[in-house]
Amino acid sequence: MKLSIVIVNYNVRYFLEQTLVSVFKSEVHFEFEVFVVDNNSADDSLKMVRQKFPQVKVIANTENVGFSKANNQAIKISKGAYILMLNPDTIIQEDTLQKCIDFIEVNKNIGGLGVKMYDGAGDFLPESKRGFPNPSAAFSKMSGLSKLFPKSKVFGQYHLSYLDKDKNHSVDVLSGAFMLLRKSVLDKIGLLDEAYFMYGEDIDLSYRIKQAGFENYYYSDTSIIHFKGESTKKGSLNYIKTFYNAMLIFSDKHIKGTRGKMLSFLLQLAIYLRAVLAVLQKIATPFGMPILDGLIMVFNLYVLQLFWENVVKISDHVIFPATFFYINIPIYVAVWLFSLWFFGVYSKQAKWKQLIAGQLGGMLLIAVFYAFFPNYLRTSRGVIVVGVLLNILLLSLYRSIGHIAYGTLSDYLKEEKKIIIIAQEKEAEIIAQQLVKSNKNSRYIGFVSIKNGIKSKKYLGATENIFDIIEAYHPNEILFSTEELSTQFIIDTMSKIEQPITFRIVTKNNTIISSTSKNTSGEIYSFDINLSAPKTWLDRLRNWI
Repeated sequence: MKLSIVIVNYNVRYFLEQTLVSVFKSEVHFEFEVFVVDNNSADDSLKMVRQKFPQVKVIANTENVGFSKANNQAIKISKGAYILMLNPDTIIQEDTLQKCIDFIEVNKNIGGLGVKMYDGAGDFLPESKRGFPNPSAAFSKMSGLSKLFPKSKVFGQYHLSYLDKDKNHSVDVLSGAFMLLRKSVLDKIGLLDEAYFMYGEDIDLSYRIKQAGFENYYYSDTSIIHFKGESTKKGSLNYIKTFYNAMLIFSDKHIKGTRGKMLSFLLQLAIYLRAVLAVLQKIATPFGMPILDGLIMVFNLYVLQLFWENVVKISDHVIFPATFFYINIPIYVAVWLFSLWFFGVYSKQAKWKQLIAGQLGGMLLIAVFYAFFPNYLRTSRGVIVVGVLLNILLLSLYRSIGHIAYGTLSDYLKEEKKIIIIAQEKEAEIIAQQLVKSNKNSRYIGFVSIKNGIKSKKYLGATENIFDIIEAYHPNEILFSTEELSTQFIIDTMSKIEQPITFRIVTKNNTIISSTSKNTSGEIYSFDINLSAPKTWLDRLRNWI
């Protein structure tokens, strides 16, 4: 057996299917086996694999044992002379396996091999080649100097950005998303360190490969799509903790002395900073609307105070105590906000009547306790009544504006999706119909034929003229069908187009896989659901706030 492919899966059923499809479309002249190690997924990943890919060897864990341990489970029973660790959110080219095996077999000094990776937007992923973490690299990345001076050997150490991505290089670290390894080297240095639950295991393994006298190589003559972290949500505190703790494990294990202490300090600093930012973001999101409501109420009461004292002038004496702004207003606003919360105004299903009920309820609460206020805190009851009416008016008004700006009106103002579909005519027709149904702003320009010589008004041309078609029709979205298109064509097209175009890949099971940015994980859409279900106005407003 030449090659054993190990795929660790966790709740990415559709991505996994597409990965397996691309693997078995490989054009190779050797025998290989495929393992899927499932870490107790809650979706139907295992059912899908067993039904559609019976040739795959499945290891079904009853708990999430982590990336390292899951890979080791398969590697221990594998029969291949080479081991490929492959992420379940990748798509490989038809020639990737053969080219990589040919290259590593010729270069006996190579212990690990990685390839050129693109995300779902066609952008090169810099983690395709990396340097070992050290204080200098960590500081350059944390400070942003690596982005400012990517070609600098001093500041570009983290992603080795000074190395040409279109040339082969000996590098320090390979990505665990695609990591081809000699089994004989693993037998010598040991398997993945299971102290790493997720992240860092590829750095550790790469380090041990080089310590054993072998090279890690970045191989640029083939490429893959990596939808970049679909299994893990990178904005979460759990991600931050897991990632940086993995870096600390590596630092403590391999970097000693002053350099190790400095790196450990920088990593811990990064943990705290990222954690603080994440907590602030989590706090700000649910409290954004109540804070805005409170500010509006404070403004209303302050304006009313001025109006009452200078215009109404019920009597010559001052009707507002000196403490009105510092005591009365905070009390009134706090009661109103509590009442709004009590009546469910800040729930996703909130209705207008709940806002009115919340304000009136708050007014009644203030009225009940008004008699208990000391004389110096008592003000005109009319201010409270008028304040409630103003609150209802302004809170309703800004919610309506938010609804208009981020709801219905935005559907008409936003840029129309001009879509080109590269597929067979029958399949292209189905895709076009579903897209138009699901999104009124979607309009397909036409189809691009996979074969030449097709005469139809619906076709703009053939794939060999794809760049001329894009220049002529200016689409902002392209859909690739994987039924007959090669992965190589898809990746080449995505990577060569410089215009801001969204790419989506239509799989055999009528699902669409996409990733719209370099730092965004892939998205899954299915034709049996609304592909672009609009958010409620409240959701939009909360996101805006």
